[in-house]
Amino acid sequence: MIPSIRELTRQSQFEANQNEKQAFKMKRQKALDYYNGRTTKYTNSYFNFTHQVPIANVNVTKRVIDRTSLVYMVEPKRDYSKPEITDFMYYKHQKLQRAERYTNLLDSILLKITWRNDRLEYDVVHDFEPMFGDDPLHPIGYSYPLSIKSEVLDDTPEMFQYWDMENQFVFDRNGKIMPDEDNPDHVNFYGDLPFVELFREGRPEYAYLDTDPATDLIDTNTLINVAETNKSANIHFQSFGYAYVTGSDIDKNSLKVGQDQMMYLGQDGAMSIVAPPNSIPALTEGIKESYKMLAQNYHLPTSFADGTAAESGTALRLRNQELSDNKKSDIDKFKDCEYKIFEVEKLILLHEMMIDAGELEMVDFNETAEVLSTQEQLDKWEWMLGKGLIDEADILMKMNPDGFSDRDEAFAYIEERNKVAEQVATSPLIEALTKPV
Repeated sequence: MIPSIRELTRQSQFEANQNEKQAFKMKRQKALDYYNGRTTKYTNSYFNFTHQVPIANVNVTKRVIDRTSLVYMVEPKRDYSKPEITDFMYYKHQKLQRAERYTNLLDSILLKITWRNDRLEYDVVHDFEPMFGDDPLHPIGYSYPLSIKSEVLDDTPEMFQYWDMENQFVFDRNGKIMPDEDNPDHVNFYGDLPFVELFREGRPEYAYLDTDPATDLIDTNTLINVAETNKSANIHFQSFGYAYVTGSDIDKNSLKVGQDQMMYLGQDGAMSIVAPPNSIPALTEGIKESYKMLAQNYHLPTSFADGTAAESGTALRLRNQELSDNKKSDIDKFKDCEYKIFEVEKLILLHEMMIDAGELEMVDFNETAEVLSTQEQLDKWEWMLGKGLIDEADILMKMNPDGFSDRDEAFAYIEERNKVAEQVATSPLIEALTKPV
């Protein structure tokens, strides 16, 4: 039976949509590869001598993304009406920090709040497919891989997770739903989706998948890797001159070249060496310009590009202001996400533990995004100390955020160091060395 025009059109649209989805996933996977330092296969495509020259793998992408993801650089202060619920939150800050970086890298991700091992865990889902009803901008469900062959080293089968407002289940590559003894009917007991959407520039206006990874960053990273590989090739192939001989009486089969070799070239024979041009300075300058372009595009100081000391004065304040402005915008976005995350946490705790989580009353982010030299930072702390805005414990906790659980612990450390300093100052050896002659 010959298919109808409608059927042909529908099939064509389906294939176009699948091709678009595949291209979408491939761009995202490439961005993730660059962030994770797996770029060799992409650089290889520009050369045909890769078996002779080491391929450059400069992870500029991760450096830029991590440096400009400032919202969760310091964990925000959250005030809960029932603070004891934080005992159920497992590595929340670390996962939200990763979520921010992946959002800036990929433009869109999902944060899945999961009840696992009797606690709340936070899964950053970057490979997912939304399901839509009547509204093309608001998904009614999601599916995403749990394990795929490229990520497992054993016989674990490929598995996928599906969620909508009423159902949740695991299925394989063939669409077979896996049995679940604890939930044989595959019911979504939460009655809502345990996901929070994160977008770099906010929800798209016209199409949910109208998002784009940090393409400018990836392209520049590719340029740098290719240039660095060309430098290696220049060193490998052109460090020595090319010798050649001319003459009618020369036997090509008997030529031997070496420091311990002598050759007779005949009456009209001659030997010459061609020195290739040195392109390394030009390549190095091109790489430096690429770094500077990235620094400008992402409001980073010039030290990012050339390894010099941090900018100071007007240039530094300008860069600092640009980063600060970006961070303020991101804080507004993530503050909204914080309350959405809490609503999911509250829903899960009520179902799993019959606990009323109360309310998230306030979220306070650290709003500074300063890029200061060491001396400028010291000067600023000294000024703030003099004005009574901070104390020594504040400085100590900023210098080593992971070193102290609270201010009391920081003060105890300061007191101990002061005692040691007093003992050293009053020691007989110090008195003898400092006594006037």
